[in-house]
Amino acid sequence: MPPPTTSFQVVGKAILPVIEMEDAISFYRRLGFDVEPYDDGYSFVNNAGAEILHLRFVEDLDPERNAASVYFHVRDADAVHREWTGKGIAIDNIADRPWGMREFTVTDPAGNLIRVGQNS
Repeated sequence: MPPPTTSFQVVGKAILPVIEMEDAISFYRRLGFDVEPYDDGYSFVNNAGAEILHLRFVEDLDPERNAASVYFHVRDADAVHREWTGKGIAIDNIADRPWGMREFTVTDPAGNLIRVGQNS
């Protein structure tokens, strides 16, 4: 395997499907993110001035069967959990997981799984 390149930094951004863009925008704003709609079918989600993910309208999306997800690796998962819980959003309990992460999950209106964690 060739050595990794050092000439640029690779930053990946998830593109999450949504069935109702306004519901998705409202949800991510409620979590505290800045959401910038591009057009009726696409939006950018930003945190502290940095773009972190995209939202894309998918007409035939079934939220019950949606398997899309994103992982937010944070410095303090407990603080994020407290902040988001205080906003009245349904969130699972934070816990130390067998794979070495302290994390919790929340699901957006389109059925996208958002996992938030830190190394434990």
